[in-house]
Amino acid sequence: MKIRKPDYLDEFKCIASECEDTCCAGWGIVIDDETHKQYLTVASEFGERLRNEIVIEGEENIFLLKGNNCTFLNENKLCDIYKELGADSLCYTCREYPRYLEDFGNLREVGISLSCPEAARIILGSSKKVEFELTENDEEVNSCNDINQMIYINLMKCRKVVFDILQNRNLDLKVRGALVLIFAGEIQEKIDSNEIEDIKKVKNKYSDQSFIDETIKSIEEYKGKGSGKYNNINEVFKVFRDLKHINPNDPLGLEDALRYFWQSEDDEELYLDIHKRFEDYYKDKSYHFEQILVYFVFKYFMKAVFDYDVLAKIKIALVSCLMIKELAVIRYLENKEFTEEDMVDIAHTYSKDVEHLEENIETLEEVFETNEVFSLEDVLVTLMN
Repeated sequence: MKIRKPDYLDEFKCIASECEDTCCAGWGIVIDDETHKQYLTVASEFGERLRNEIVIEGEENIFLLKGNNCTFLNENKLCDIYKELGADSLCYTCREYPRYLEDFGNLREVGISLSCPEAARIILGSSKKVEFELTENDEEVNSCNDINQMIYINLMKCRKVVFDILQNRNLDLKVRGALVLIFAGEIQEKIDSNEIEDIKKVKNKYSDQSFIDETIKSIEEYKGKGSGKYNNINEVFKVFRDLKHINPNDPLGLEDALRYFWQSEDDEELYLDIHKRFEDYYKDKSYHFEQILVYFVFKYFMKAVFDYDVLAKIKIALVSCLMIKELAVIRYLENKEFTEEDMVDIAHTYSKDVEHLEENIETLEEVFETNEVFSLEDVLVTLMN
């Protein structure tokens, strides 16, 4: 098995009770079948407690929540299962988190989730361009996931082009985002028309600097449309407000955002002004948004080999980055300053609230098809202003 991972992966080490958040709260943890069978055999008083505090939801076994916390999270923010039975007795999710993985035949890609504050600190903490390491182990490959090899090979090469564009710091990040969106749109057209072999031609175009220069000139027309961005973001916030959330207390502060900027005729000017001030204030740390984009592209882009929806995967990355930036601007407005810890807090909260309910990602991909604010044209307006 070949393993690909971002170069920061091995830096991660759980800081346990020192973490400002806990991964044992806010979501129901599904217990894999193998671990559940093991729990059924645990003797002792703790074994009885273990079985009494697992519930069945649909076809899944899930740990009970006590308030918002897993029932096995103790007062020291540590896990009683780990304490009583050891690390090997944790269920798959608890053993692996915040690591995530996806298998593509003989390739496994592994990363760490932005939803963990310590992982977010690592992802955002370096100004260096992310590199991806490829190694190999002795694990046998049991399945090829029924992947279309032609699409797989082409998309893997296209993703490399996306990374190259996103990490080209000679270009403004807004332009980089616009380029990868247009690129993804052209790839999607080839997939939809079943012209898979022509994806290579699209890739080659976007590897040609003269073509890139011409495309950059063409997207200049989307600049100077601040009113369009202002109206689009209002709609985007409403879409995110209607997603499912980890708790009912508006964890992302979406209602506050809607109150700040979309209540009166003067709010548009305030919105555009505070964005300009934030970009000036945070320009030396703007690489944070590049790291966020690279994270989302690495995590989601290649999933298109399963559903053939490349454009949706790029929109997930771009819209997520836009939302995190919007929330950062609001924090800056409220506090008159914005720190790296603010960025970690916002990025990890966004990821925990939005990403970790798969239904939310599915909902967004559906909305991308039906809501005009996520059309290629409107997303370009939102990106470029």
